[in-house]
Amino acid sequence: MLKPHGKLAIVGTGHSFPADADPFFLDIQDAYEAIGEPRVDWPQPLPEKVPDMREEIEASGLFGEVEVRRYVWELMYTADEYIDLLNTFSGHIALDPEKRDFLYRNVRERIEARPDLRVRRHWLSILNVARKL
Repeated sequence: MLKPHGKLAIVGTGHSFPADADPFFLDIQDAYEAIGEPRVDWPQPLPEKVPDMREEIEASGLFGEVEVRRYVWELMYTADEYIDLLNTFSGHIALDPEKRDFLYRNVRERIEARPDLRVRRHWLSILNVARKL
């Protein structure tokens, strides 16, 4: 659909766990395991190691040079704010209500036991831009 020399931009977003990520996310894994969810492998890939789409775009043969930019940022969440966020994730929405209540109770207790009553969450966006040949 792109005209010659038109630009393709693909943005991917997701979780990010840089070297200084909040240990909360490793610590809360036992609560996920307690409800039968698999433990997430740690350490997670660093933001700069999360795959981009460069190879796939280049392999198409339809585009010239691919430019990739990564954006990492952090937000602070109170227990209520973080639980509101979890309620937007399909895996959490699909949980059995009893399991979800157990998990959210654990999340709340752990965040509210912290000195600043918040959890620090990182996010990653990867921008892939290429010009059509």
